[in-house]
Amino acid sequence: MAHVEDSSTPMHARVRAADTRYVDKGIGTQCLHAGELWEKQDFWSSSAPIYNGTVFFYDTVQEREDAVYNRRPGYSYSRNGSPTLATLERALSTLEGVEVTKGCGSGMAASHLAMVAFGGGQDGLILCSSDVYGSVTTMVRDVLPELGSRTILMDFTDLNRLEDVMHAQKPSLVYFEAVTNPLTKVLDAPAIIELAHRCGALAVVDNTFTTPYLLKPAEHGADFVSNSLSKFLNGHADVLAGSIGCAAGHYDRLHNIHLQLGATLAANEAWLCLRGLKTFHLRMERHCSNALAVASYLEGHPSIARVRYPGLASHPQHDIARRIFQPRGFGAMLSFDVAGCDTVQKAYRFMDALKMVMASSSLGDVYSVIVNPARSTHHWFDERELAALGIGIGTFRMSVGLEDLEDIKEDLDQALRTYQAG
Repeated sequence: MAHVEDSSTPMHARVRAADTRYVDKGIGTQCLHAGELWEKQDFWSSSAPIYNGTVFFYDTVQEREDAVYNRRPGYSYSRNGSPTLATLERALSTLEGVEVTKGCGSGMAASHLAMVAFGGGQDGLILCSSDVYGSVTTMVRDVLPELGSRTILMDFTDLNRLEDVMHAQKPSLVYFEAVTNPLTKVLDAPAIIELAHRCGALAVVDNTFTTPYLLKPAEHGADFVSNSLSKFLNGHADVLAGSIGCAAGHYDRLHNIHLQLGATLAANEAWLCLRGLKTFHLRMERHCSNALAVASYLEGHPSIARVRYPGLASHPQHDIARRIFQPRGFGAMLSFDVAGCDTVQKAYRFMDALKMVMASSSLGDVYSVIVNPARSTHHWFDERELAALGIGIGTFRMSVGLEDLEDIKEDLDQALRTYQAG
């Protein structure tokens, strides 16, 4: 979705638009170059400068006023944006194939922004997949209704039932993850987006697990694409950040509410994300190959009851993944159930036995991490709710990292043997 920078698009949107020099280039070239060097002087740095200033100054008051009211390029107050952040936003617009991107203080801030801006209020209805990140579920189920929003959580894998609900309820916004957290269900994003539009709703796709390396929801008509930049796009476990991309026509409302929420991404964090993007495509290649090998290994392990990974033929939505993903792989995320692991003590015994794979509630880092969703990402769900989602105490979510494959497999095997020994 190339963006044409004409005068009909506000200046503050234009500086965050896709980099037209690279929209038709390969993903590796986009990662390395998109968004960079867009404020050329008679010299420039090999890396985007970090503008840490809170305010920006001009030679005259009139020049500053023109920048404030978007009559000329420029910046006034860092809550409204900075050159460093705009560089990242332009790079992300290019990678995701959207027209404009807003950087946010976290992935949750990005999701919240889209829901409040386009699904909230008494006239709106947010229809959300029930199998999403636990904090998003809590926001949709508990927080947004307290603010006056109407919300529905339901399973999005049954497209016939989903269509019936959409026709009956007429949602204003449909929100889902392309690959769900933590059970790695693959939702048919193109079909769901089409259903949403047919019913007059806007579609938000959280692309955190898949990333633009595997899927570009905007190419399938998604109105908004959200990401937790803290994960694969940055990839180094050293930044908290999020983004929401959209068409230029939605940008002004998104931008204005974003300013009032104060969810701006700071310059240092934006720069760290830019640095991470330089190797994103290379990291994802290794993530995907390692994850497929680890999933195949675990599927044949006597201590494992079940493995869920979109790249396995046994995955319920394997055919969907093959159809909608780029032919580069199936991602880094998998989940598995350890046989006989039916108590918290057993779950912790397995995790504590790991020597290299680290226990972490995050994901998408260069190293392999594992989490027990029932005691972490979904710890505030009761047993009935967890069972309805298919999450047991013996369910583990793993983000497969960049270590040597044999070392990952060896660590998992020795931890499972220690677990079985009791």
